[in-house]
Amino acid sequence: MDNGWIILLIIGLMFLGIYLYAYGTTNYAAKKEEKARQQKLAEAQEKENRLKAEMAQRQKQREEKYRQANERSLEIQNELKRLAKQENHGKKIEA
Repeated sequence: MDNGWIILLIIGLMFLGIYLYAYGTTNYAAKKEEKARQQKLAEAQEKENRLKAEMAQRQKQREEKYRQANERSLEIQNELKRLAKQENHGKKIEA
């Protein structure tokens, strides 16, 4: 009878091992999928942040270019007004 208990214990441990192996692999696969999903989410968030930063940089460049163009336009307008005054002033002197 002593050998019977040993055999029963071995069979019980074998079933316990099989159960733990089956549960462990499914649990491992689920954790691996969750980790991959989290990594994809982090990559997507990083990409979105990078795109937002690039868009902000481009907007800043556009605003700077627009400011410079307006500044140059005002300079040209002032120069044209100055030239018109000089021309009118010259005509008044001749007349």
